[in-house]
Amino acid sequence: MPAPVAQPKTLYDKIWDDHVIDVDENGLALIYIDRHLVHEVTSPQAFEGLRTAGRPVRRPDCTLATVDHNIPTSSRKNFTTVSNFVSQPESRAQCTTLEENVKAFGLTYFGMTDRRQGIVHVIGPEEGFTLPGITCVCGDSHTSTHGAFGSLAFGIGTSEVEHVLATQTLLQKKAKNMRVTVEGKLNEGVTSKDVVLHIIGVIGTAGGTGCVIEFAGNVVRGFSMEARMSMCNMSIEGGARAGMIAPDEITFNYLRNRPLAPKGEVWDRAEAYWRTLKTDEGAKFDIEVSIRAEDIVPTVTWGTSPQDVVPITGKVPDPANFADAGKRAGVERALKYMGLTPNTPMEELKIDKVFIGSCTNSRIEDLRSAANIVLAAGPEAHVAPGVYAMIVPGSGLIKQQAEAEGLDAVFKRAGFDWREAGCSMCLGMNEDQLSPGERCASTSNRNFEGRQGPGGRTHLLSPAMAAAAALNGKLTDVRKYLGAEAVAKIASGPKLKLASPAEFLTDPVLPPPEPATAADASVPAVEKPLPNTESASKVAPFKVLKGIAAPLHIENIDTDMITPARFLKVLKRTGLKNALFANMRFGPDGQPTDFVLNREPYTHAKILVCDKHNFGCGSSREHAPWALKDFGILCVIAPSFADIFKNNTMQNGMLPVTLPIEQCAELAAEAEQGLELEVDLEKQEVRRASGKPAFPFTVDPFRRHCLLNGLDDIALTLQKADRIEEFEGRRSQLWPWLDGFGYQGKKIPVSAPKQANKMDW
Repeated sequence: MPAPVAQPKTLYDKIWDDHVIDVDENGLALIYIDRHLVHEVTSPQAFEGLRTAGRPVRRPDCTLATVDHNIPTSSRKNFTTVSNFVSQPESRAQCTTLEENVKAFGLTYFGMTDRRQGIVHVIGPEEGFTLPGITCVCGDSHTSTHGAFGSLAFGIGTSEVEHVLATQTLLQKKAKNMRVTVEGKLNEGVTSKDVVLHIIGVIGTAGGTGCVIEFAGNVVRGFSMEARMSMCNMSIEGGARAGMIAPDEITFNYLRNRPLAPKGEVWDRAEAYWRTLKTDEGAKFDIEVSIRAEDIVPTVTWGTSPQDVVPITGKVPDPANFADAGKRAGVERALKYMGLTPNTPMEELKIDKVFIGSCTNSRIEDLRSAANIVLAAGPEAHVAPGVYAMIVPGSGLIKQQAEAEGLDAVFKRAGFDWREAGCSMCLGMNEDQLSPGERCASTSNRNFEGRQGPGGRTHLLSPAMAAAAALNGKLTDVRKYLGAEAVAKIASGPKLKLASPAEFLTDPVLPPPEPATAADASVPAVEKPLPNTESASKVAPFKVLKGIAAPLHIENIDTDMITPARFLKVLKRTGLKNALFANMRFGPDGQPTDFVLNREPYTHAKILVCDKHNFGCGSSREHAPWALKDFGILCVIAPSFADIFKNNTMQNGMLPVTLPIEQCAELAAEAEQGLELEVDLEKQEVRRASGKPAFPFTVDPFRRHCLLNGLDDIALTLQKADRIEEFEGRRSQLWPWLDGFGYQGKKIPVSAPKQANKMDW
């Protein structure tokens, strides 16, 4: 018999297949995770879970931790300790807790006295921790950044952070394949940020739901690694599980000689494998989207969703032009929040603040782009009166490189505030925030209500556009600073030196440090007895839920709306009842509003019924389900959910029920009457107090089984420890560059060499 002919595969297919350890009859796969990035916001509860169960971190050599979300970006000249430097108590608690956890579990940590510290999605690629062909996760939804290297990278919730720490695996169902191809020639002034904003405007924030997007086309291939990272970073804003770009010479040249990248003969082996990571001719995509490069102009958002985009030359949309009542209501709501009048030219919108930074646009190329606009404006260029503009480098090393190139001098001379590395105003968990009503031109990735501070109004754009806005005091077409005259001004200005990252990537590469206190010092981790298969999880079984259902009629309910950023500074999974929809339940004076959950009988709601699409879009953080659960809501019914939110609810013993939009509308109407609903997971149906026929629904069989029995994913996974170890053995043989320095087979060494290192302890 002739051998079967191999079917063409996509890039995603290849990486997925290379990481599957086991798959069940329903398509649920156990996949291996090569790289795990950890930060202070989504990890405290995960480490607490490890301690409670007596579990160690399985692969410290594949784990890298840093602080970024909470830390101040003010000068560290007088820095002594995190406890003294971080003034906000809740922020300080998360930062010091991470310091304690990395010491206790023996993890590599870039702390605040380490010049390599920075935004988690900046430092991974910068150090060569991110590589082509890997699976990479983090408790942050913008992990898709790393897909720019041809990796499968996605955000996970805290329960899955704990799962990866304990097992180095995840339970996942394979996503659909989607390709977005951008062909043609870009117009002047158009950057990768404009391209990805345009794409999101075309497909919408739910366009990529259930998919992994591969970005392709001559435009994408022509982008630098920094530009590719900006594109993949915002894949989640289009609803995708992940975004990726096939590796090529640009990728290899970026990674070569990075501290954690392979060297010598191992590099040659790695590169040979990486060159196979491209979509085969004839491979099938479930969804194809084609974009003409010529259609893209410098772009800016006008509303409260990344899909609310318009050319900088355009106008604020008019709700009257939207025939669909739901869409019209959404536009009206966004305009009211943003304080905008329909048909106002975008270039007439005055701004109060400018933020250049975030994991989307804080790399050296982004800073150079912004500096060139300042130089093109001439030697007298200055931030406009009444505007505060800040530049926040993505890492300490980027800050050093920018200063070596003279970029900081360009910014400071023009009145920009030059800051230390961190997430800063992207999500306003630190002191860098907007005040109510302030309007900001921001290079970050989300413009949700309250994202950069309660009542703050965010317009997303590129670094060059942000710099132009800072100089003019209003949103500005960057092309006014391009052309022959601009080139002449740049040439006559300060001579900037282009530095190489290699000049700054000089810190020694060391194995993970010895754990200060082992999870169970008396028994090596690999010899610990496995938990019982039927071991109960942290949550109670979900069988039948009967109670009041609260109706919601809002499309694209995002996680920042469900739980605003100021409530993320918790160390436990509880205490978030008042955080739920806080910006809608409470006014600026702290008094309750007329929001549905403040009205009887909905103050006792156990079920939420939303009759609009895309519930739970946005972040991978688990705080949204925790807040719902703390309020008493254990089931959400909606026409569609964001992938990560749906998974996070199930991890917490909650049930997301997907029903057709017409059925959701019927249930919401009954909820308006105060009628109860009964959700039966055993029979998979929603029963109605109105006496009308029940609505059937379906749930993934494995997740249904776990919910009905209150089973622990980690305990179940550890029953497959032999298969995991067998996979790790093959992995070390085939891809030795994926094992971290200090890894010795399946057993992580208990002690590391006693060398002076730059751990922040």
